[in-house]
Amino acid sequence: MFLTTEDYTALIRNEIKDILLENYSEAKLNIAQQMAIDQVKNYLSGRYDVAEIFSQEGTERNAHIVMLTLDCTLYHLYTSTVPKRMPEIRSVRYQDAIDWLKAVGSGDISANLPLIKNQDGQHLIGVKIQSKYKASSNKW
Repeated sequence: MFLTTEDYTALIRNEIKDILLENYSEAKLNIAQQMAIDQVKNYLSGRYDVAEIFSQEGTERNAHIVMLTLDCTLYHLYTSTVPKRMPEIRSVRYQDAIDWLKAVGSGDISANLPLIKNQDGQHLIGVKIQSKYKASSNKW
C-alpha cells in the first residue's frame, strides 16, 4: 500500500487510531485508504501521472500527497465510526485537502508532481486560455 503504519503517527496518536479501528479488522483501514487514494487519483489524473505518484515507496513518495491521502483516510474512518465526535480539525483538514486537489486538478495552481507523458515519453503540457472578462457573443 501507498500509506504505511508509521505515516499515521505524524497526524494522530496510536490510541486514536486504535479507537477508530475498534471492533473492525485491518480490512476497514485498507478500504478507507483505498477510498482516499482513489479520491486523490480522480482529482489529479487529468494532469499528473497518478500511476507513478502512487507507485513510489518510502522517502521517494511526495510528502504532501501522503499527507492529503492520510487526511482523506482519517476523515473516511471518522465518518464511518464516530461522525458526531469527529474533531473539527479533521473536517477542516479534509476540506483543505479537497480544495487543494480541486485547484491542482483544474490547473489553477501547479504541483511538484510527475506530469502525464505520451507514448514517446514527452510530457503533455496543457494550455489553458482564460480571460478575466465574461464571455459574450458580440457580433462585429
